[in-house]
Amino acid sequence: MKSITVEPGVDAGAPAEQQGVFYGWVIVGSLFVALTFSAGLGFYNASIILGVAVDELDASVTAVSGATALFFATSGAIGFFLSGLMDRIDIRWFFLAGGALGAAALTGLRWVDSVPLLYVFFFVLGLGFGTGGLLPATTLVARWFDRRRSVAMSIASTGLSFGGIALTPLAAGFFDDRGLAGAGPWLGVAWFLGIVPLSLLLLRSHPDAKGLEPDGVPRPKVRPPVVGATFAQATGTRFFRFMCAVYCLIYLAQVGAIAQMFRMVSERIDSSAGAAAVSTLALASVAGRLAGGVIVTKMSTFNLVAVLILVQSGGLALLAFADTRTAVTLSAVVFGMSVGNLLMLQPLIMAETFGVKEYSKIYSLNMLFGTIGVAGGPFVLGFLRDLFDYRTSFLVAAVANVIGFALLQAGGSPDRAREVWQVSEKVPS
Repeated sequence: MKSITVEPGVDAGAPAEQQGVFYGWVIVGSLFVALTFSAGLGFYNASIILGVAVDELDASVTAVSGATALFFATSGAIGFFLSGLMDRIDIRWFFLAGGALGAAALTGLRWVDSVPLLYVFFFVLGLGFGTGGLLPATTLVARWFDRRRSVAMSIASTGLSFGGIALTPLAAGFFDDRGLAGAGPWLGVAWFLGIVPLSLLLLRSHPDAKGLEPDGVPRPKVRPPVVGATFAQATGTRFFRFMCAVYCLIYLAQVGAIAQMFRMVSERIDSSAGAAAVSTLALASVAGRLAGGVIVTKMSTFNLVAVLILVQSGGLALLAFADTRTAVTLSAVVFGMSVGNLLMLQPLIMAETFGVKEYSKIYSLNMLFGTIGVAGGPFVLGFLRDLFDYRTSFLVAAVANVIGFALLQAGGSPDRAREVWQVSEKVPS
């Protein structure tokens, strides 16, 4: 395995327009497809599998929620472990490995007949999702785009929500008809085919593989040094530390609610309403993320994050009391408008604040802290449901967002964080 350099036959100095459409948009399209399958059959599908496993395995919501928590924890941990390799290894290998691991896990559902085996399944699925998912995808977007990074990030990451719209309802139907054992192998094939072929054929680790700089600018004869914070500089700032805590809290609330939503709505209404709520959430997330990609070009990323944290808190509070199809739909729309945007803005604000010099390591650590919330969310909300009810668990999630908003204000601004590492690097502000 080796890093990609300039491909044979490519004129490194050729103007971008001579090479047709900027290849970065091909990268974005490929990532959209890969994230559609990994999210539709992994991230959003975890909620569906949770509900089916409770019934088939005769297990408590708390026990099964622990398995989904393991999925999210594993995905974050493997991403942080592998982040240092992404600057040295062809990034296509990560998508190949993620495609193979996720496909193997889903195929293995045919043998899951106990809670311990469910934990094994979610562990392997988490390895696949973390290896060939959001971290390598956002790393590629950050490398290929500078001025148009927010738009590119919003389009690529919309694949996450599109997977919830297009694939999760189909997966739910498969599970209803065939159960875990019958549906798993078919979904495993879909995971592999949706991620691996396009990734291997079209993804490239760096713009210089096409003789370009970010945004399609022709590569100069003398390349300027890459400007950005080192891992130590970034993690030493107050802003970075507080952002870790902020995303831990908002992901605890967000992912916990997503994981429990299908089960909650199914209990209050029926399973078809539960599946519709998950799809509505994903559709609202798509619309919100695409709008957010444009809004963030007119509004600071920091301020948009602050607004969306409050929107998410309101959506969760509404879901806590929603007990009709109309109320659930409206609440899911409000909640969904925040979900996709907060996920998109996390890598964007890291790249804007600390540059791309050691982006994968910096973002992976921030994401690892967020994953603590991601992993704990399904378990915490499931535990509160068993102890009290879903109304209590969703209200606690809403309060977690309010605390996150307070920490965001206390952590200082991205501008101040840039000043700190730029001074130590002796780079003019």
